Amino acid sequence: MTTYKALPRIALSAISMLLLVEAASADPIDDWLAHKISAAEPQITYAGEPIELKYSFPQPPASIVPPVWEKAFNWLKEATNDKLTFKLFGAGTLVGIRDGFKGVGAGISDYGTCFAAFEGRGFELTKVFGLPFIATGSAILNTRIYRELAEKYFAPEFERQGVYYGYSVHLGSNDIMSKTPIRSFDDLRGLKVIAQGMSPEIAKAYGFVALNIPFPDIYTAAQQGIADAVIWTNGGFVPYKIYEVFKYRTKLGIYSPTMDTCLNRDAFDGLPPDLKAALYNFQQHTAAAVAQRTVADFSKKAEAIYEENGVETIVLSDAELERGKLIARQVIDAWIEAREKDGQPGRSLIADIEALKAKYASTSDEDALRLLLEDPVKGIIKY
Repeated sequence: MTTYKALPRIALSAISMLLLVEAASADPIDDWLAHKISAAEPQITYAGEPIELKYSFPQPPASIVPPVWEKAFNWLKEATNDKLTFKLFGAGTLVGIRDGFKGVGAGISDYGTCFAAFEGRGFELTKVFGLPFIATGSAILNTRIYRELAEKYFAPEFERQGVYYGYSVHLGSNDIMSKTPIRSFDDLRGLKVIAQGMSPEIAKAYGFVALNIPFPDIYTAAQQGIADAVIWTNGGFVPYKIYEVFKYRTKLGIYSPTMDTCLNRDAFDGLPPDLKAALYNFQQHTAAAVAQRTVADFSKKAEAIYEENGVETIVLSDAELERGKLIARQVIDAWIEAREKDGQPGRSLIADIEALKAKYASTSDEDALRLLLEDPVKGIIKY
């Protein structure tokens, strides 16, 4: 197979260019995994012994994310000529879902998922996309926006916890599945809703009670009537078969979670320069792959599963969405005021997000993917 990696780093002949065009697929992630994107390929000169590090994550086997990570880490192994590899520890076997920062910071794991959403304090800025209606409708574009804002706003919060910022991959705007139909924001009032990581201020503004129930217990809580509804993504609803219990799904958009990763500082600092660069850029490539595979691609499969299982999908009217956004404005303004009172740049962060949303308003998902794969944001970790 002809790939960019196999070709010399010089001007390509017309024949070589033709071969490359023919070899490329319509899927940028497939191209990346097949080493067909030359801009993503690291230049490895390190000739020492192979280095193996540990990657930890809490997602159980039912999750759709670990298979994406496995392919990504295999890409890194190949791209570094087997010089940098990771051993994966899943299902919380090494570090639990609420202990990511502590576990990675202490060196129990060298790299892993570190959910800022589950931290009580210290990550107020990182949680910004948890505010209602702040995110765009594209998980891939939101992931890019996070990268561009990370050095200024998010990386310092991670470093104060003794770790390096890895990446935040946007998991899509959450929908709600419920036992009774939700056709307006008024229908949320009084419900007991499983909403992991959601701030109580959002639940209060929309009039429901938020329950923070661990992933493995969500199906049982729904089945036993402990909860009236679940706010989650397709990547949660389908693998955990929530559609078997709740038969109504409303496109809601009031909460947009991210999955964050962090790096042990000693582990990263101890790498040779070329492997540091490879791992640094790899994180943005992996964020792109997770956003594409688990949100954009999987959503198409999820729609078919809902239809097959008799789930009614409800789309709120434009007028109702505008009403929901007016409620959101109260939450956002209160959040800005609280951040400014604490000496944090909440107002400028919201302004920068809105500016980037305007900048990328006409950017397609494929173009956003290409940005993450071919033009990584620099300077988030200084090395």
